[in-house]
Amino acid sequence: HPYIYKITFATANESSALVIRPFSEKGTLKDLIYKAKPKDPFLKKYCNPKKIQGLELQQIKIYGRQILEVLKFLHEKGFPYGHLHSANVMLDGDTCKLMDLENSLLGLPSFYRSYFSQFRKIN
Repeated sequence: HPYIYKITFATANESSALVIRPFSEKGTLKDLIYKAKPKDPFLKKYCNPKKIQGLELQQIKIYGRQILEVLKFLHEKGFPYGHLHSANVMLDGDTCKLMDLENSLLGLPSFYRSYFSQFRKIN
């Protein structure tokens, strides 16, 4: 799918998994929002609230549509994707591409599981 970020190499055994993806100079959607460089350390990139900027309306429209299209594709194929957040959306030019699709295959809990599990009526 054009909105899924490619994997260069992947392997797994009984106790671990390794996934390698190409490096992107533009970084993730989170990097764009925080005006961060992908190679900078985590704390330098994301712990300064003064650097945060919103996206322009046109960017929101383009990125939002691309993310919804790939989520629709995954849903139609019966593939669960519970790890949607700005750090899992890689930018490739003006295109958004989802990463970490393998998390559900590896049995990792959804990114938002802790938020949902506090409600008794949600299974």
